[in-house]
This record gives sequence, C-alpha cells and structure tokens, in this order.
Amino acid sequence: MVGLVLLLAVAFERLAGVPLVLSFDVPMVLTGWHAHYWFAFPLLVGILALVVLAFPAHPRAGQGAAALSPRTPISFGRRRWFATPTVLVALILLVTVLAGSPSSPDPTTGRYMMYNVDIGGEYSMGASIYGWFYSVPCLFLLVLMLAATYLDLFLISRPALDHDYARDALIRTARTRNILAVATGALLVHFAFILQPLAGTASMRGQFTAAGGTVNSWTTFAALEPVLHGASFALLALGVAYWATVLLSAIPMRQPAKSTVTS
Repeated sequence: MVGLVLLLAVAFERLAGVPLVLSFDVPMVLTGWHAHYWFAFPLLVGILALVVLAFPAHPRAGQGAAALSPRTPISFGRRRWFATPTVLVALILLVTVLAGSPSSPDPTTGRYMMYNVDIGGEYSMGASIYGWFYSVPCLFLLVLMLAATYLDLFLISRPALDHDYARDALIRTARTRNILAVATGALLVHFAFILQPLAGTASMRGQFTAAGGTVNSWTTFAALEPVLHGASFALLALGVAYWATVLLSAIPMRQPAKSTVTS
C-alpha cells in the first residue's frame, strides 16, 4: 500500500507541473505551493511513508526469546543498503551549498532565489536558482526524514527475537529494506528535482549590443546543462524504481508445494 501511494504521489506531482494535462482548474494555492516548494515534495512524501512503515504489518505474538548478540538499527540490513543513501545525502548537501552560495535576493520579494551574472558596465543578466529560499526548508525536512529513518530502524531492532528466529529475522530484514528503499527513493527524487532547475539556470543566455558590436554571455557552468538534464531524468527514474520495490515487496512469494514420496 505504501509503495502504491508513493508512485501515485510522484505521478500527481509530475502532472501538477503540466497544467495542460489536467482537465480541471487547479487552485491557486496548490499551483503556488508547487512553484515554490515542489523541491520538498519527495521529502514530505518520504517522511509520511516512513511514519506508516514504523508500524509492523502484523502484530507480534508471544514474548520473544532472549539473544546474546546485541541488536542495533543496522543489524537487519546489508552494508550496501546504507551506502547509497549516505552518498546521496553528501551530494545533496554539496550541491545545496554550491547553488545557495551564489544566490542573491529577488528585488521584489527579497527571497534568495536569483542568480545574477555581471557582464560588465551597465549590463547584467539573471535567472532563478535553487537558492537558500528553496533549500533551507528542504534541509530541515531532510534532517526530519533521516531521523524518521533511524527511528524506524531502531523500532525494528528493539523488540526481542521471536521463537521462530529465522522467520522473525526475515521479516525484520524485509522491513529494513523497505524503509531504506523509501528513504533512498525520496533522496533520489529530491536530488532530481534540484538538478532540473539548475540545468535551466545553466542554460541562461544573454545578448547585448555594445559599442564594439554584439556581446554574447552565458553562465560559468553552461557546459553542465546537458549533464544536469540527463542526471535529473536518470535520478528520477531510479528513485521511482526504488519506490516500486516497496510495492513489489507486498506481493507474496510462491512457496514450493511439499510432496510426499512413498515407496
């Protein structure tokens, strides 16, 4: 159920960004939120999904059995499951700082969401960028999502092991995998949403007529435009794939039928 909601949420967000796709009028409040806070949408959805996944699908039966080996939030996960979200968090923080540092306040609103290029003399050009106005709320939500992920993993490892150790460990491993898939998918989609407008900022061009003729100008990272566009689409597809694994995990696996051989 959680996986289906995640996929429907990202599909709705994509459609909300294309007004011609929707046959009804979208409220101005919704369109305004989408324009300013759509970067935070994957993190919000991820937090809600993690809250739901904190509760086990089936209540535990019995008091459990004691175990001598200590259990930690990473006891039921594989190391490579934690590597991807760790790298993504580091990259998101790096890009956030690199994009926020050159941002300047908008002349009308005062929000740090503009990127200005001084051409020289009286000429300059500017475009919107993923500045501090957009990134600071996302950083706050990122911390909340990481805290929710840790809390979920802690709640999985905390209860005593069931008498059927193999089955209990398998259930906890599956829950750990789903929680990390939700968090990783949210990070991937959020990162994709950051790179997409940065590609638009990189595509900014200017043409001015000066005394010596026509002057063409562009951003210092204009060469990264196709790379940013391609990376955005790839990260979005990969993030949706991670969320799809949560949906597929709900499909029960077929158990081989037991047969009795008589002689």
